Amino acid sequence: MPDIKPPSFPADAPAPTSRPPIRKWDIFRVFLRSFFVQSVWNYRSLISVGFGICLIPVLKRLYSDTESRQAFLNRHLKYFNAHPYMASYALGVSIHLEEALASGNAEAGPKLERMKSLLVSILGAVGDRLFWSTIKPYSLIIGMMLLFPLENPAWQLAALAGTFLIYNLPHLYLRYNGIWEGYTYGLEVHKCLDEQRFQKLEKVYLFSGSFAFLLFLALLIAKIFAESLLSAAMMGGAAVLALIIYRATKNFYFTIIITLVISILMGFIF
Repeated sequence: MPDIKPPSFPADAPAPTSRPPIRKWDIFRVFLRSFFVQSVWNYRSLISVGFGICLIPVLKRLYSDTESRQAFLNRHLKYFNAHPYMASYALGVSIHLEEALASGNAEAGPKLERMKSLLVSILGAVGDRLFWSTIKPYSLIIGMMLLFPLENPAWQLAALAGTFLIYNLPHLYLRYNGIWEGYTYGLEVHKCLDEQRFQKLEKVYLFSGSFAFLLFLALLIAKIFAESLLSAAMMGGAAVLALIIYRATKNFYFTIIITLVISILMGFIF
């Protein structure tokens, strides 16, 4: 995990006597709703509707009148997009600035709009590189390695559960802790989003996944050679084909799909 301690509940957050302060339970409810941030995805505003739904616990805490609640929702129904896991940082910043706005800080509204616009590209770039390009494919490779040598159904289920945790532990950590860090740091949230902060996590998955792939490949080759020389030759051809396709397309998933389809067809033929 990124080497930053989870922040404590900020003591300096705006807490006016006229407005109820944000509570830890409110933050947790936002976290639970964040799993559905893409549930109302649309081409016009992308994830903004789901983003606004995530903030409803904050809306109820800060405002009791209909007009203020409508204004709150309107601020978050404008165009917004981010990586679905890293959107938690934008949620935290929004809570921070909405609380300031409810406390009478009129400048918090324009700052919120500008900050969300800036976070669109930052959260997308960091999240895509960390999860889609690193954690997701290498978690899949590690899961394949765990599952391959097992024949007992109970152990196979355990391997699947382990694969689920390998992928989701960093996901859940950043989804929850991102809200807290965004809320704590507010406009200084960029300090939490430096790509160097996540390099250690990327390296762990990169090296673990690469080792698992090489081990999986060695076991698979040994098994195929033990069963049939023709199968071994077909596997070697599939590996060469995969390398050629990947060098031509630079698309990991496309390479896997095409190679599997061709290998299955060759299996039916021979």
